[in-house]
Amino acid sequence: MYCQAQQPEGLRIRFMDVELPIKEVTIYARNGMPVAHSDSGGYAVIPRAILELDYLLAIKEGYEPDTIRKYKPIIYMEALGQSLNEVVVHGAPGSQRILRSGTEYVVDYLFVGDEILIASYSGAFGGKAKLFLLNHFGDTAAMLKFPEEPIYLFKSCVGKIYCVCYGKFYGIGIDGNTITLGKPYDIKYLRGLRECEALLDSSQYFKRCIADSFVVRYSYLEKGDSLFHEFLCLKDSEAFIGSHEEDLIHFSHEELLKNLPRYEVGALKQLWDRGSLRRIDLPLFVKEDSLILFDFSTKAIRYFNHIGIEIKTVPMYFAINKNKGAEIIKDEGNETFYLYPHHGDAIKWIQEIDLQRGVLGAKKYRITKPFAENIKVHKGNVYFLWQDFNHARTRQLFVL
Repeated sequence: MYCQAQQPEGLRIRFMDVELPIKEVTIYARNGMPVAHSDSGGYAVIPRAILELDYLLAIKEGYEPDTIRKYKPIIYMEALGQSLNEVVVHGAPGSQRILRSGTEYVVDYLFVGDEILIASYSGAFGGKAKLFLLNHFGDTAAMLKFPEEPIYLFKSCVGKIYCVCYGKFYGIGIDGNTITLGKPYDIKYLRGLRECEALLDSSQYFKRCIADSFVVRYSYLEKGDSLFHEFLCLKDSEAFIGSHEEDLIHFSHEELLKNLPRYEVGALKQLWDRGSLRRIDLPLFVKEDSLILFDFSTKAIRYFNHIGIEIKTVPMYFAINKNKGAEIIKDEGNETFYLYPHHGDAIKWIQEIDLQRGVLGAKKYRITKPFAENIKVHKGNVYFLWQDFNHARTRQLFVL
């Protein structure tokens, strides 16, 4: 059944599942703002001003998200839950909000055992800041008013928790159903804490990134020792030469004016530098009695023992976009790893990594809320932050 494609107020299209109309399909612009909804007959009207955009996103719980690039009178959407290329796709029907207060802007969150610590605020300019301790169902076990605007939460390699603010950071204590606030530390001490990435057999493992030189050094410090033992150094000499090429050229005044446009694209140079550095600035993970490094440059999963000797290498058979990169997410609850590619699309996805074969496994999760942020996995559940642009003052924590 075809309908009038062009209406005075915009373009009218219909969403169908085979021959059944789909109601409550939400159409989003690429900035995440909803622009239309389908009615009980499956019909939706897209405003004329929106039609000039490159593409739109059609999202409905229980259905595969659809990217609309060409407008047709009828658009068919496919239901989720089917097996595609031996990958089970898990969709959004289980997506639910964790923090029940609708006035909070969630800044960051992390897991403390089976509970979730959340940093948020509800006032202007980060005012009325709070820390919440919630269980998986969103029940509040504890709440503490926080004195400043929080930026993010950080857990050190030895398990201590900190809340980072502008110019300082606070120690956070969790004891049963009580949150306590420690004394503030100067922000200059934070870098040293963040360099420690792992703890194994009482030894601490550090990653020091020298960004200007495109060098990343990995070392360990044994308990009771003060001597760092370096066991790996990653570097990109070509990126270093390319980044500092202009530093080696001495221009006359006339040549300087001629080459001035090259200096005016400094922001692009910074993006190129960050992209190059991302390929060698790799996090360390602990898996049972080994350290793991996902080396995208050599396309290998590298294993090290407790004194930094490389004991095993598994070829990596999945690729990533070199310019946009990817993130490895570890589920601390069940010791599994996921690939989160930074592809730039509105709909994010993560997929489990088969460490034994170096391939992507069967579990793949699509987060159908567009432009989800801060994705984490805990005991098989996928958590993320999402901001509804109808309520731009808030950002909420969801679990899939």
